[in-house]
Amino acid sequence: MRSTLRDTVRTIRVAASVVALVTAVGCESRPSASSADSASTAGGPGGADSVSTTVSSSGWDAGAGPFVVLPTVDGGLMAGSLLRADATELTVGDTAGVGAASSDGRIELFSRSGKVGMARLSVEGAPRVDEGCTAWPVARLAVDAGVTVVPWTAAFVMGRITAIPLDSIEGLAPRDSARLATDLTRLASGLGDDTSSTFRGLPFVVLRAWRTRGLDTAFVVATLARRVNQEDDPKEERLVMVVDAIGDNTKLWTVAWHERASGHEEELVVAEPLLAFRNVGVPDVRLLFGRDDGVALGAAVLSRGRTGWRVLWESAVAGCN
Repeated sequence: MRSTLRDTVRTIRVAASVVALVTAVGCESRPSASSADSASTAGGPGGADSVSTTVSSSGWDAGAGPFVVLPTVDGGLMAGSLLRADATELTVGDTAGVGAASSDGRIELFSRSGKVGMARLSVEGAPRVDEGCTAWPVARLAVDAGVTVVPWTAAFVMGRITAIPLDSIEGLAPRDSARLATDLTRLASGLGDDTSSTFRGLPFVVLRAWRTRGLDTAFVVATLARRVNQEDDPKEERLVMVVDAIGDNTKLWTVAWHERASGHEEELVVAEPLLAFRNVGVPDVRLLFGRDDGVALGAAVLSRGRTGWRVLWESAVAGCN
């Protein structure tokens, strides 16, 4: 069975069912809470890959450090959630050993475009939540006087990773942006798992897309949507794609991995690409994804090695049962 991000990250919605996801090696795929006709699929081989640093039983590459910090919906720029790589859903709130694991407490802040700053990390216990709910520990950031913190999408222990810049297509010339959007919608429309009668035949719209630069084997990460605009029952399908964009001939581009989710617009949550990176000293390209709807938070990492893209790691998910 090929692995998907929907198989590795669970999201919980207010006034909605739990989004049940199986792990990358699971053989049973449960339906998403967003919709019974949600589907996900992965492109490219899903076999084991050669990784030159220690990989834990969870799939996390220890070279990236023991945790990742993600901004949260209500945390602003100076706080986030600390996701321990080895946490289970029973231990997401634990902070034991975090101080020692963060060494001198310095972390690097990254956006999709690359490194955007540095901060000192202090960790607080998980915030108090309702019975039956869990939360990640709170990560507090501090910077030197006069330093301005700009929006960031992820933070790692100092010196552990190198960002691979992702450029938004909004920064391209209008003609180039329109051409790329057309290519992406063509690729999305040609995927073979379009089984939903609700959305079949409707046009895709590119919501967001980013391209790599400085890579011999470039790729594009994009989020697309198509909608049924019924006033009393609006529905939407979201499609997240990783496209291997090798060469200038877009007809040779291929969708290496994708995930679908569909449901009511106000309840729909999909994987959000946060950062492309490499661990220091490791050639494999990584993509960090997260989901945060203000109630639940989880993350996963895709890795591209010699055998193609695969799910490398899944975090536990903090939220409500």
